Amino acid sequence: MNILISGCSFTQWPEFPGGPNLCWPKYLSKLRPTDIITNVAEAAAGNQYICDSVIRSILEKPDHYEYVLVMWSGVSRLDFLTNVSDPNWSELLDTYGFYRRLDGSKLAWIFSGGQLGTWFKNPVAHTMFYEMYKVSNELTLAYTNLMEIVKLQNFLISKGIKFNFMSYVNYWNAQDHVSPNGDFGIYKYPELKALVHEIKFDDWIFKNSNKDGIYELAKELGSFQEDGFHPGADAYKKWAELITSRI
Repeated sequence: MNILISGCSFTQWPEFPGGPNLCWPKYLSKLRPTDIITNVAEAAAGNQYICDSVIRSILEKPDHYEYVLVMWSGVSRLDFLTNVSDPNWSELLDTYGFYRRLDGSKLAWIFSGGQLGTWFKNPVAHTMFYEMYKVSNELTLAYTNLMEIVKLQNFLISKGIKFNFMSYVNYWNAQDHVSPNGDFGIYKYPELKALVHEIKFDDWIFKNSNKDGIYELAKELGSFQEDGFHPGADAYKKWAELITSRI
Protein backbone atom coordinates (compact mmCIF):
# COMPACT_ATOMS: atom_id res chain seq x y z
CA MET A 1 0.00 0.00 0.00
CA ASN A 2 1.22 3.51 -0.85
CA ILE A 3 1.10 5.62 2.30
CA LEU A 4 1.63 9.40 2.40
CA ILE A 5 2.75 10.90 5.71
CA SER A 6 3.12 14.50 6.84
CA GLY A 7 3.76 16.39 10.06
CA CYS A 8 6.43 18.34 11.93
CA SER A 9 9.66 17.19 13.62
CA PHE A 10 7.68 14.59 15.58
CA THR A 11 7.10 12.91 12.20
CA GLN A 12 10.08 13.90 10.06
CA TRP A 13 12.20 10.96 8.94
CA PRO A 14 15.13 10.91 8.69
CA GLU A 15 15.63 13.95 10.88
CA PHE A 16 19.06 15.16 9.82
CA PRO A 17 22.48 13.71 8.88
CA GLY A 18 24.15 12.29 11.95
CA GLY A 19 21.01 12.75 14.03
CA PRO A 20 19.18 10.09 16.04
CA ASN A 21 16.86 9.25 13.13
CA LEU A 22 14.01 8.62 15.56
CA CYS A 23 10.45 9.02 14.35
CA TRP A 24 7.35 6.87 14.29
CA PRO A 25 7.33 6.47 10.46
CA LYS A 26 10.67 4.66 10.76
CA TYR A 27 9.15 2.08 13.09
CA LEU A 28 5.95 1.93 11.05
CA SER A 29 8.00 0.92 8.00
CA LYS A 30 9.46 -1.96 10.00
CA LEU A 31 6.04 -3.11 11.14
CA ARG A 32 4.66 -2.85 7.59
CA PRO A 33 7.66 -3.69 5.36
CA THR A 34 5.59 -4.21 2.19
CA ASP A 35 4.16 -0.68 2.26
CA ILE A 36 5.71 2.16 0.29
CA ILE A 37 5.96 5.18 2.59
CA THR A 38 6.42 8.74 1.36
CA ASN A 39 7.13 11.22 4.15
CA VAL A 40 6.91 14.97 3.48
CA ALA A 41 7.09 16.07 7.13
CA GLU A 42 9.40 18.95 8.02
CA ALA A 43 10.94 20.09 11.30
CA ALA A 44 9.23 23.21 12.74
CA ALA A 45 6.40 22.96 10.20
CA GLY A 46 2.95 24.13 11.12
CA ASN A 47 -0.45 22.97 10.00
CA GLN A 48 -0.62 25.26 6.98
CA TYR A 49 2.38 23.51 5.44
CA ILE A 50 1.15 20.08 6.55
CA CYS A 51 -2.19 20.55 4.82
CA ASP A 52 -0.54 21.97 1.70
CA SER A 53 2.07 19.21 1.52
CA VAL A 54 -0.56 16.45 1.47
CA ILE A 55 -2.84 18.14 -1.05
CA ARG A 56 0.07 19.04 -3.32
CA SER A 57 1.52 15.51 -3.17
CA ILE A 58 -1.84 13.96 -4.07
CA LEU A 59 -2.46 16.38 -6.93
CA GLU A 60 1.02 15.72 -8.32
CA LYS A 61 0.40 11.95 -8.29
CA PRO A 62 -3.31 11.34 -8.85
CA ASP A 63 -4.56 7.85 -7.91
CA HIS A 64 -1.17 6.99 -6.35
CA TYR A 65 -1.62 7.30 -2.60
CA GLU A 66 -4.02 4.87 -0.94
CA TYR A 67 -3.68 6.02 2.66
CA VAL A 68 -2.72 9.26 4.42
CA LEU A 69 -1.34 9.59 7.94
CA VAL A 70 -0.97 13.07 9.42
CA MET A 71 0.33 14.04 12.84
CA TRP A 72 -0.82 17.63 13.17
CA SER A 73 1.55 20.12 14.73
CA GLY A 74 0.97 22.80 17.34
CA VAL A 75 -1.80 25.39 17.20
CA SER A 76 0.56 28.32 17.76
CA ARG A 77 2.59 27.80 14.59
CA LEU A 78 2.64 29.99 11.50
CA ASP A 79 3.97 29.09 8.07
CA PHE A 80 4.82 31.55 5.32
CA LEU A 81 4.96 30.80 1.59
CA THR A 82 7.43 32.95 -0.34
CA ASN A 83 9.34 33.19 -3.60
CA VAL A 84 12.99 32.08 -3.36
CA SER A 85 14.03 32.54 -6.99
CA ASP A 86 16.58 35.16 -5.91
CA PRO A 87 19.72 33.22 -4.86
CA ASN A 88 20.51 35.86 -2.22
CA TRP A 89 17.17 35.16 -0.60
CA SER A 90 17.95 31.44 -0.56
CA GLU A 91 21.28 32.11 1.13
CA LEU A 92 19.56 34.14 3.81
CA LEU A 93 17.08 31.34 4.45
CA ASP A 94 19.92 28.85 4.72
CA THR A 95 21.08 30.74 7.81
CA TYR A 96 17.71 29.91 9.40
CA GLY A 97 17.26 26.37 8.13
CA PHE A 98 13.60 25.78 8.94
CA TYR A 99 12.08 25.95 5.49
CA ARG A 100 11.13 23.65 2.62
CA ARG A 101 11.67 24.40 -1.07
CA LEU A 102 8.93 22.99 -3.26
CA ASP A 103 10.36 20.61 -5.85
CA GLY A 104 10.56 22.17 -9.31
CA SER A 105 9.25 25.46 -8.02
CA LYS A 106 10.47 28.94 -7.09
CA LEU A 107 8.44 28.75 -3.91
CA ALA A 108 9.35 27.73 -0.37
CA TRP A 109 7.52 27.37 2.92
CA ILE A 110 9.19 29.02 5.92
CA PHE A 111 8.27 27.74 9.38
CA SER A 112 8.02 29.65 12.65
CA GLY A 113 8.06 26.54 14.83
CA GLY A 114 5.52 28.18 17.14
CA GLN A 115 5.43 31.22 19.39
CA LEU A 116 8.32 29.71 21.34
CA GLY A 117 10.13 28.47 18.23
CA THR A 118 13.57 29.56 17.02
CA TRP A 119 12.35 32.24 14.60
CA PHE A 120 13.16 35.10 16.99
CA LYS A 121 16.84 34.04 17.11
CA ASN A 122 17.34 34.57 13.37
CA PRO A 123 17.20 38.08 11.84
CA VAL A 124 15.56 36.90 8.60
CA ALA A 125 12.89 34.80 10.28
CA HIS A 126 12.37 37.46 12.93
CA THR A 127 11.62 40.04 10.25
CA MET A 128 8.99 37.74 8.75
CA PHE A 129 7.26 36.38 11.83
CA TYR A 130 7.49 39.19 14.38
CA GLU A 131 4.77 41.30 12.78
CA MET A 132 2.61 38.22 12.14
CA TYR A 133 2.68 37.22 15.80
CA LYS A 134 2.29 40.84 16.86
CA VAL A 135 -1.16 40.98 15.27
CA SER A 136 -2.13 37.44 16.32
CA ASN A 137 -3.48 35.96 19.52
CA GLU A 138 -4.39 32.47 20.71
CA LEU A 139 -7.84 32.62 19.15
CA THR A 140 -6.65 33.65 15.69
CA LEU A 141 -3.81 31.15 15.77
CA ALA A 142 -6.09 28.29 16.80
CA TYR A 143 -8.68 29.25 14.18
CA THR A 144 -6.06 29.27 11.42
CA ASN A 145 -4.63 25.91 12.44
CA LEU A 146 -7.99 24.18 12.94
CA MET A 147 -9.16 25.38 9.55
CA GLU A 148 -6.23 23.55 7.92
CA ILE A 149 -7.35 20.33 9.63
CA VAL A 150 -10.91 20.72 8.33
CA LYS A 151 -9.68 21.60 4.83
CA LEU A 152 -7.54 18.50 4.52
CA GLN A 153 -10.14 16.22 6.09
CA ASN A 154 -12.76 17.30 3.55
CA PHE A 155 -10.30 17.14 0.65
CA LEU A 156 -9.38 13.54 1.46
CA ILE A 157 -13.02 12.56 1.86
CA SER A 158 -13.83 14.11 -1.52
CA LYS A 159 -11.00 12.10 -3.10
CA GLY A 160 -12.08 8.88 -1.43
CA ILE A 161 -8.67 8.44 0.24
CA LYS A 162 -8.55 6.68 3.60
CA PHE A 163 -6.75 8.56 6.35
CA ASN A 164 -5.97 8.81 10.02
CA PHE A 165 -5.14 12.06 11.78
CA MET A 166 -3.29 12.57 15.06
CA SER A 167 -2.16 15.57 17.10
CA TYR A 168 1.33 15.48 18.53
CA VAL A 169 0.05 16.85 21.84
CA ASN A 170 -3.37 17.03 23.45
CA TYR A 171 -4.72 20.52 22.88
CA TRP A 172 -8.32 19.26 22.92
CA ASN A 173 -8.99 20.83 26.32
CA ALA A 174 -9.27 24.23 28.02
CA GLN A 175 -5.83 24.35 29.65
CA ASP A 176 -3.49 27.33 29.35
CA HIS A 177 -0.28 25.39 28.71
CA VAL A 178 -0.17 21.91 27.19
CA SER A 179 3.39 21.75 25.84
CA PRO A 180 6.77 23.48 26.18
CA ASN A 181 6.29 24.77 22.62
CA GLY A 182 3.62 27.34 23.47
CA ASP A 183 0.53 25.25 22.75
CA PHE A 184 -2.73 25.80 24.59
CA GLY A 185 -6.12 24.16 24.93
CA ILE A 186 -8.43 25.26 22.13
CA TYR A 187 -11.61 24.54 24.10
CA LYS A 188 -11.01 27.79 25.96
CA TYR A 189 -12.57 29.58 23.00
CA PRO A 190 -16.27 29.02 22.27
CA GLU A 191 -15.78 30.78 18.94
CA LEU A 192 -14.03 27.61 17.71
CA LYS A 193 -16.94 25.29 18.51
CA ALA A 194 -18.24 25.10 14.93
CA LEU A 195 -14.80 24.21 13.54
CA VAL A 196 -14.22 21.54 16.18
CA HIS A 197 -17.69 20.12 15.53
CA GLU A 198 -16.76 19.68 11.85
CA ILE A 199 -13.79 17.44 12.71
CA LYS A 200 -14.58 13.73 12.35
CA PHE A 201 -12.71 12.33 15.34
CA ASP A 202 -13.59 8.74 14.43
CA ASP A 203 -10.74 8.95 11.93
CA TRP A 204 -8.23 10.09 14.55
CA ILE A 205 -5.70 8.09 16.53
CA PHE A 206 -5.26 9.00 20.18
CA LYS A 207 -3.54 7.36 23.11
CA ASN A 208 -6.81 7.20 25.01
CA SER A 209 -10.33 8.62 25.24
CA ASN A 210 -8.87 11.83 26.68
CA LYS A 211 -7.37 12.57 23.22
CA ASP A 212 -3.78 12.36 24.46
CA GLY A 213 -1.07 12.24 21.80
CA ILE A 214 2.47 10.97 21.44
CA TYR A 215 3.83 13.72 23.72
CA GLU A 216 1.68 12.46 26.59
CA LEU A 217 2.73 8.89 25.76
CA ALA A 218 6.39 9.92 25.97
CA LYS A 219 5.73 11.50 29.39
CA GLU A 220 4.05 8.33 30.62
CA LEU A 221 6.95 6.16 29.43
CA GLY A 222 9.67 8.65 30.40
CA SER A 223 10.90 8.31 26.83
CA PHE A 224 12.35 11.57 25.50
CA GLN A 225 15.34 12.62 23.44
CA GLU A 226 18.00 14.85 24.98
CA ASP A 227 15.94 18.00 24.44
CA GLY A 228 13.26 16.67 26.79
CA PHE A 229 10.58 17.51 24.23
CA HIS A 230 10.79 15.11 21.29
CA PRO A 231 9.84 11.50 22.09
CA GLY A 232 12.45 8.79 22.43
CA ALA A 233 12.65 5.40 20.73
CA ASP A 234 10.29 3.60 23.12
CA ALA A 235 7.54 6.17 22.61
CA TYR A 236 7.94 6.17 18.83
CA LYS A 237 7.83 2.37 18.68
CA LYS A 238 4.72 2.27 20.84
CA TRP A 239 3.02 4.90 18.70
CA ALA A 240 3.85 3.02 15.48
CA GLU A 241 2.26 -0.09 17.00
CA LEU A 242 -0.85 1.95 17.82
CA ILE A 243 -1.08 3.21 14.24
CA THR A 244 -0.60 -0.29 12.86
CA SER A 245 -3.53 -1.51 14.91
CA ARG A 246 -5.77 1.09 13.21
CA ILE A 247 -4.73 0.80 9.56
